[in-house]
Amino acid sequence: DCPRARITYRDQRCFSSHPLHELFSDILVSLIKNRLCSEWIEHAPPESVLRVLICLRLLIRDPHYQKIVHELQGISLLARYMESVTALYMSCGEQTFATQKLVTMTYIFQKLSATQDQRVWVIESGAHRVRRFHLLQDFLLCSIEFKEEIGKLLIVESLLVILQEYDLLSKRMSAELLRLLCPVQLVRAQVRELDGLPVLLSLLHGKHLKLLWSVTWVLVQLCEDPDIRVEIRSWGGVQQLLRLLHSDRRYITDRSSIEALSSANAAGRIQREHMREELSPQEVVDNTIALQSACCTALTEMSLDDTSAHHIVQENGIYIIAKLIIPCDSGQTITSLQCYAFRALRFLFSVERNRHLFKRLFPTDLFELFIDVGHYVRDLAAYEGLQTKVSLYTKEELDNLREGIETVDQNRPPLRVISGYSVLDHLGTGAFGSVFKVQKQSGQNILALKEVNLHNPAFGKDKKSRDSNVEKIISELTIIKEQMTHPNIVKYYRTFLEGDKLYIVMELIEGVPLAEHFNSLKEKQQQFTEDRLWNIFIQMSLALRYLHKEKRIVHRDLTPNNIMLGEKDKVTITDFGLAKQKEENSKLTSVVGTILYSCPEIVKNEPYGEKADIWALGCILYQMATLQPPFYSSNMLSLASKIVEADYEPIEEGTFSERVIDMIKWCLNPDPDLRPDIIAVSSRISDLMMKLMDGLYTSQNSLERKAERDRKRAQRFFLERDKIRVTCSYSNIGDFAAAKVKPRPGNFLTLWHCLTSQTTETLSNEPTWLSLALISQFVGFALTSVSAGICVSQKKLRQIDDPIQRLLVQLHKIIFITQLPPAPHHHIKRRLVERFKKSLFQFGSDPYNLKVELTDYSLMHSLSF
Repeated sequence: DCPRARITYRDQRCFSSHPLHELFSDILVSLIKNRLCSEWIEHAPPESVLRVLICLRLLIRDPHYQKIVHELQGISLLARYMESVTALYMSCGEQTFATQKLVTMTYIFQKLSATQDQRVWVIESGAHRVRRFHLLQDFLLCSIEFKEEIGKLLIVESLLVILQEYDLLSKRMSAELLRLLCPVQLVRAQVRELDGLPVLLSLLHGKHLKLLWSVTWVLVQLCEDPDIRVEIRSWGGVQQLLRLLHSDRRYITDRSSIEALSSANAAGRIQREHMREELSPQEVVDNTIALQSACCTALTEMSLDDTSAHHIVQENGIYIIAKLIIPCDSGQTITSLQCYAFRALRFLFSVERNRHLFKRLFPTDLFELFIDVGHYVRDLAAYEGLQTKVSLYTKEELDNLREGIETVDQNRPPLRVISGYSVLDHLGTGAFGSVFKVQKQSGQNILALKEVNLHNPAFGKDKKSRDSNVEKIISELTIIKEQMTHPNIVKYYRTFLEGDKLYIVMELIEGVPLAEHFNSLKEKQQQFTEDRLWNIFIQMSLALRYLHKEKRIVHRDLTPNNIMLGEKDKVTITDFGLAKQKEENSKLTSVVGTILYSCPEIVKNEPYGEKADIWALGCILYQMATLQPPFYSSNMLSLASKIVEADYEPIEEGTFSERVIDMIKWCLNPDPDLRPDIIAVSSRISDLMMKLMDGLYTSQNSLERKAERDRKRAQRFFLERDKIRVTCSYSNIGDFAAAKVKPRPGNFLTLWHCLTSQTTETLSNEPTWLSLALISQFVGFALTSVSAGICVSQKKLRQIDDPIQRLLVQLHKIIFITQLPPAPHHHIKRRLVERFKKSLFQFGSDPYNLKVELTDYSLMHSLSF
């Protein structure tokens, strides 16, 4: 009785040790020999077959009985029967107990595949083969081992070629396969090595929804690598992703899935009419929202890089993403999109420089929930509370939220106009005033405008002292503006007074203050690498050498807030409001600057010089190594005492080299006479500076050579193009003369008649030199006809090579190589040949370009031999 046995022995796992083990063994052997191995199973009632399978499923829980099944060829018999039931099920649909039988047999094979040794039995039986091609994608999704093995085949290059050159169906399948493989580090590395990023980003200009979705998710996975994030940003990936979120382009889509297309293609029966079936409006909306969710995820991953996060903000990303959190009537899909948008915004908020924008964006209650989520939380469930909060908003509250979103739109009208400068945004507020992002009304340049309130007590207590100090500041800024031109120092353009405010127009630095990098690294629990630390320190040293030795200017307020880091950590020193130009060998006495970075001389109110900036440089170097200032205390007297005594916590051993520790100790010497100047500091790191200069010169020479090659190529192109035009003009005249004039030698009357009658209309729009050329051709024809011939012996002639044949030989080699079957392994030389061929015949190329490239190639080929 099978049902009763199943209930009785449902917890039994080891039948071979049971008191009735001999009976169980006999039952197992009988089931295999008298049921699976006989014709009974083909003709028995389905219910009886199902009972046999259930009994087998119970008995093979015992590993010993699994071996008996294998020895009796039971696995092969079971696989054969499973294949027949599957074929009947797929061709005729649901049969009596067919589903139950297939499920039971699947469980049996699952149990047999539990150990590595027994999987071979299952594979030998053929039970692992599938009838539906799309099931392979399910295996890919579930098994990282399969993905790694496929990645070792080095198929990424082929997929990228398909994405560039093949039809839409092939592109979709290639993008989807690449999406499935990208969790493998080797695959991601190949995409970058083979210049796949520009290929993927170029596909974002397309209109097919599902292709865009697959490509975007490929980019999401590539963003796991910090270097790839930087490369995506440099290729304009941020702008393209935001354009997908903000554009109203009409997308192309269909009802077919990648799985259906794959299986149909494998069977050779793609149904074109089914592929073109249009989706309902709601389905189009759902697919569009899925694409927008993917874009939000890609921007979220890009935000892990502070520079990329700031770049997203500069491209109006906060406004574009924030518009997606407004609820609309699109069901569950829009709810999910809101969570994706909130997550992208929260990652952007984690960068300290962006946080002031969110105070204007959200109302207080929503802003509190937004902050409570925490930094860099990927789990979407953490953002469901924000989505629920917005969904319960009243119409008035939603209107207020929309108004807040509009305030962060960078394309809105200017906030105000100051002396011909349109104020676009408020960048921040300091001790002496505010800084705005502005644009001159008569131009397109984006600048920074610093507004200083002259009623600040620092400028004096009465009007006379204020006017005197302001005049000095304007005079000093004028000197700085006229004198300073250095790549690591901000450029000042103009200073003017308007009312009781002083305005300073300066270069807008596209970057992030060093202080914000400190905060970001602390939140991410990361540190500066030593190479990055020295790169920043060297650039600061170069700027200070220029200030101290060439311009004799002391900055006096060198802090992490006044050091901007741009692309590739380019340093720019800003905020020269406290800078002072001094005479040689003189000392300054005024107490200015930020006390955390002030030297002992300033704290003790003693005269100081340029070595005050060296002390600040040492403080910043210490903070780059530890992410904490060297001197800090809530008690001002205690802080001053620590500075005077140079009392700071030593750097943990093993974190950085002794060179870093010695440089900090040297710069933070409390005795200014023993503290080095900037020349001594630079001499201590001269080898590092020389290494940096070598890299810069190598890069510069490479760019110069490339520019020279491009210039010569363009020059040859234009010269040859003009030559071809002239040749074609003469050729056309010759063809015209041969076809219509056909003059007899010496018959100038015929020529004149043709020129004045038959060809008047044809040559009326041509310049006079064409007519003269036609005459000269006729004269040449006549003279050649009557001149005596010259006979030269063939022995006297020198054989020459046909230049056209040489070019055709090279072209034949290129085409022959590119038509060879794919290599079993990655071949860098063949890849270069294929890329060269693609450049020869790309869209927009012309015969002259083909001739020039092949000629250059032939010349290089001959020189190599």
